[in-house]
Amino acid sequence: MGCYSSCAKGSAAKKGRLAMSLHPQYARPRSLEQASELLSNLTSGAVIIAGGQEIMPSVNYGHLMPEIYVDIGGLQDLKGVKREGEEVSIGALTVHRDLQNNTIVNDDLPLLAYSALQVGGGWQVHNRGTIGGNIVAMHPLYDILPSLISLGAEVEVISSEGMRRVALSSLLRETSHGLGSASILSRIIVKKMDKQQGWAYEKLKITAGGYGSANAAAVVSMKDGRFSSLKVTVGAVCPMPVDVSDALSDLIDREWSDSLKDIISAKCIPLLSDALSDHQGDGEWRQVMGGLMASRAVSAAAECCSSTTKKLDS
Repeated sequence: MGCYSSCAKGSAAKKGRLAMSLHPQYARPRSLEQASELLSNLTSGAVIIAGGQEIMPSVNYGHLMPEIYVDIGGLQDLKGVKREGEEVSIGALTVHRDLQNNTIVNDDLPLLAYSALQVGGGWQVHNRGTIGGNIVAMHPLYDILPSLISLGAEVEVISSEGMRRVALSSLLRETSHGLGSASILSRIIVKKMDKQQGWAYEKLKITAGGYGSANAAAVVSMKDGRFSSLKVTVGAVCPMPVDVSDALSDLIDREWSDSLKDIISAKCIPLLSDALSDHQGDGEWRQVMGGLMASRAVSAAAECCSSTTKKLDS
């Protein structure tokens, strides 16, 4: 889970599976500029690799046939967390363990730190899987994306055309971003959370450390016990995370009560009609569970917001 890699596929296929290149090449650029230049001069068949948690199983099973591996794992410019004014800048190669333990992330982006703790796969994945790989893989079951979308994260992408900064939610809708093969995700930029905001990440899973059948990340602000802002994203149900915030906009200026839980579920469920059916559960069931996770996340975030306000006022 969550390496910096891509499922860039070759053209040869055999018995429904892609054959592995017999003589793949390996490149390890020494700088971000060198990596970008290298990728701009390559044709198809290149894949970017760092943590390897996503791409290597696909290679080992013969689903990918990279002609050249571009290893960016040693690029220090893509690692680490730093404050930049009112924003937190996170290198794409920052591993999940660092997100969990970093003081800046825990102080300024507690929702992200908590969702990184929920990443499945054990110590190896936590120590090698990266936030950039979690994004580039765009795997529906991964934990980081819903929280980043609810936090309004932006990303920096470097290609032969230069560097651009784009909202993560917009990038996920693009079909020609070239991430993992022609473009490099360099940093994730997130505005610091307000100390009075409430947040929650809810995940429905069968076992500890496992993938979820549905999850939801919520960030709320309240004034005088009423919602003043609300951002909710549901993941692990549809092929991509679903931002359900607009559907819940009529909750603004309303006081929280348990009676809103069913309303939230009812509003979210129709937005999850593209639900997946796989080993994590039947699509119709997961659609309903997605609505349930959204209501639980909003409920927990509202409680968190109320508790935080009381602490700050005392």
